[in-house]
Amino acid sequence: MLGLFESPVDPFPAGDSTTPPADVRRFLLRELRPLRPVAVASVIVTVLCAAIEVWLIGYAGRLVDTLAATDPATLWARHGVELLGVAVLVLLVRPALNLVGEALDDIAFRANARPLARWRAHRHVSRQSVGWFRDDLAGRIATWVRDGGDAASTAAYCVIHTLVFVVAYIAGSVWLMSTIDPRLLVPLCAWILAYALLMRWAVPRYRRASERLQDAESALTGLLVDSYANVDTLALLGGADSRLAHDRAVFARARRAHLDLQRVEVTINSTMMALGSALLVGLVGYGIVLWRSDAAPLGLVAAALALSFRITSMAEWLLDAVSSLFGSVGALRRSLRTIAQPLAVADRPGAPDLLVRGGAIRFTQVSHHYGRGAGGLDRLSLDVAAGERVGVVGRSGAGKSTLVGLLLRFYDTESGSILVDGVDVASVTQESLRAQIAMVAQEATLLHRSVRENIAGPGAVDEARVAAAVRRASADGFVAALRDADGRTGLDAHVGERGVRLSGGQRQRVALARAFYRDAPILVLDEATSALDSEAEAAIHDTLDEVMTGRTVIAIAHRLSTIARMDRIVVLDAGRIVEQGTHAELLASGGLYADLWARQSGGFLGSEASSDLSARFT
Repeated sequence: MLGLFESPVDPFPAGDSTTPPADVRRFLLRELRPLRPVAVASVIVTVLCAAIEVWLIGYAGRLVDTLAATDPATLWARHGVELLGVAVLVLLVRPALNLVGEALDDIAFRANARPLARWRAHRHVSRQSVGWFRDDLAGRIATWVRDGGDAASTAAYCVIHTLVFVVAYIAGSVWLMSTIDPRLLVPLCAWILAYALLMRWAVPRYRRASERLQDAESALTGLLVDSYANVDTLALLGGADSRLAHDRAVFARARRAHLDLQRVEVTINSTMMALGSALLVGLVGYGIVLWRSDAAPLGLVAAALALSFRITSMAEWLLDAVSSLFGSVGALRRSLRTIAQPLAVADRPGAPDLLVRGGAIRFTQVSHHYGRGAGGLDRLSLDVAAGERVGVVGRSGAGKSTLVGLLLRFYDTESGSILVDGVDVASVTQESLRAQIAMVAQEATLLHRSVRENIAGPGAVDEARVAAAVRRASADGFVAALRDADGRTGLDAHVGERGVRLSGGQRQRVALARAFYRDAPILVLDEATSALDSEAEAAIHDTLDEVMTGRTVIAIAHRLSTIARMDRIVVLDAGRIVEQGTHAELLASGGLYADLWARQSGGFLGSEASSDLSARFT
C-alpha cells in the first residue's frame, strides 16, 4: 500500500530553465510547487490527527466522571455503544490517519522533496559556465547543491509535519478548556504568552547563531576540499606546523560557532522546562481548586493533568522543530548564495544551433579582463581562414588561454565579437558551438568513469570509432592493459577521480582520442602534447598532422617546436597581437618570437643545437 505514496510527482522534471529564487520562502514555494497537493493533504490529515488527540484527552476526563457516577452493573447498557465507538476510533481510525499522515509526510513529500530540490539546483548549476566554476571550489559547490536540497526538504517538513500539528493541538486545547470551564484558560493563556515571549527572544538569537555556524562550517568544508584535492601541492609547499596552525584556527571557529548555538539552545530548553512546570502546576492546581469548590468535576482535574503533560512535551517538540527549521533555513540561505546565481553565460532565448560550413573564425576588437581591468585580451583582432592552421604563442599571461576560452564561450567577451563562419558565437546555443570544436587541453583531466565514456561520452557509442580513435592517439597499448579495482578492463576500466589512475601522458592520449572521436571541423590544441615524452610526441605528431588536415586549427604551445610547422604563428603579448607570420618569417624579424625561440633552443641547447633545430623547421 505504501507504494501508492512513492511517486506523486516526477522528482526529476525537465524544463523550467529560469534561475532559482534567492529568497528562501520564494525558493521553497517555487521549487516544491509540484508537491503542493501532497502538502495540502498532509496538513488536513495533521489537523485531524491533532483534533483527535485533543478530543481524546477531553473524553478521558468525561470518562472519569462517567465511571464515578455510573453503577458498574449498568455501565455497558448505558454507555456500551459510546465505548465501542471510541474503541473503533482509537483502534482503527486513529492508526489509519496516523499511517496516512506518516506516508504523506515521509514518503510522498520528504522522499520526493529532497531529490526534487537537489535535481533542480543541479540542473541550474550544471549549466553555469566553466569560468563560473573556476571562481569557487568544486567540492564546496557540490556540498551546497546536496545540502541545499536537504535543507529545503527539512524546512518544509518541519512546517508541515510539526508546526501545523503543534499549533493545531494548542488551538484545540484552548477550545477544549474553554468548553469545560473558561476559567482554565487563565493559566493556559498565561503559558502561551510566556512561550510567545520566549520564542520572540530566542528565535532571532538562534537564527543568528545558526547562520554563524553555517558560515563557519562552509569555511571548514572549503578548507577540507582544498586540502584533500591539492594534497600533493601542500606536500611540496612544506610548512606542516604553520599549515596545521591555520587549519586548527578554522576548526576552532567552527567549534566556537557550534558552542554559541548550543548555549542558546540550552537556555531555551531550560526555560521551556520551567514554563512547563508552571503550566502543570497552574492547570492542575486551578483544577483542584475548582473541584474543591464543586465548580468542576473530578474528570476536569484528570483532563487538565493529561493536557498539561501533553502541551509541555508539544512545546519542547515545537522548539526542536523551530531550531531545526531555522538551522535548515540558515543552511538553505547559505546554499542559495551559490545555487541561485544567474547563469554567468546564458543562451539567448530561442538561440539556434551553429552550423559550420568551413570553420572560418574572426575575432574583432575582443577584450576580456575577467572583470579586473587588466590581463586577458585587449582589443584583439584576428582572422583565421577555414582550414588554416594557426599557432598561438606568448609569455605566460599573454592571453592565449583566454582566447580559446572565449572561442568556446566559457566566458562572454567584455567587448568585441567572435564569429564562426560569420555567425556570432553569442547568438547560438553553447551546446551546438562546442559540438563543432574538438579540444585537447594542457591538463587532460578525465572523469571518474570508463575510458570509453571519457572518449565518447555517456550513452550509445560507435565502438568502431572509439577503437579507431584509441589507435590514432597511440593509446591502444596501455588501454588494453588497464584493469581497475572492480575488475573492469580495457575500455570499461574506470580511470579514477580526475584520471588519477593514469599517468599524465596516458591521460593526454585519452584526451587526444576524444578529439579524434568527435571529428569536429574546428580543432583546438592547448599544449596538446605537453605531457608526452619526446618519443610519444614524435609518434603522435604524424597523427596530429593527419587529423588537422582540412580542419581549422588553433594550437597553443609553450614548446615552440610543436607549432613551428603551422601555416601561421600569432605572437601575443599583454593581450595583443605583436607579431604574426610563418616560423621562418618570425625568426628573420628578430622580434619576440625569435627571442622565445632562442631561449628554448639556444638558451638551453647551445647555439650550435639552436641552428640545427631552426633549420629543421625553416
